Amino acid sequence: MEIVILSSIVVTLFIVFGITVYREINKEYTPPVKEMGPRANMVNFMGRLFDDKQTIKEQETIFKAMTRTISDMEGDGVYFPDSVKEELEKKREELYCEYSNLPSVKSYAD
Repeated sequence: MEIVILSSIVVTLFIVFGITVYREINKEYTPPVKEMGPRANMVNFMGRLFDDKQTIKEQETIFKAMTRTISDMEGDGVYFPDSVKEELEKKREELYCEYSNLPSVKSYAD
């Protein structure tokens, strides 16, 4: 009795597998849609960082843009209100340890 039940389950799964394979083979091919959005842009950006086709000048420009701080931006003429600076300082104090400047426990809570 157990062999009959097990055999019927295996045969049923094989038939379902066969039907699924047949449907996938007969599907008409549609090329994938190019993904857009912030996640796709970030993945493309990271891919361009390690691309060998970039010139040294392009790589330096990207690296400088990634390491810009508020003081660098203010040196270039972009100024922030004091309220924004105070809020960033408050967040920094919460997210980094006062002594070691490593991420605090609160930074891992989110």
